[in-house]
Amino acid sequence: MTKKKLQALMMDFKHYAFILLAVSVFLYIGVVIPDEGKQELYDTVLMVTTVLFLIGSFLCFKKSLHFKKQLDQIEEH
Repeated sequence: MTKKKLQALMMDFKHYAFILLAVSVFLYIGVVIPDEGKQELYDTVLMVTTVLFLIGSFLCFKKSLHFKKQLDQIEEH
């Protein structure tokens, strides 16, 4: 892969990770805020979705780091 393509992929995955992290924070706030008429299933679905988004964010950060290491190897040579 070219240097420019690796840099673009690295930045894309970093942006995906930040977006997933931000959305998971908003979903978690939805769980924490008390609501009298809220069903327990609603909280469970929000927490499962929050955890999935956090896992996705972690994986995107990891992929971004992988592309960063490849980019560093190319620049080293």
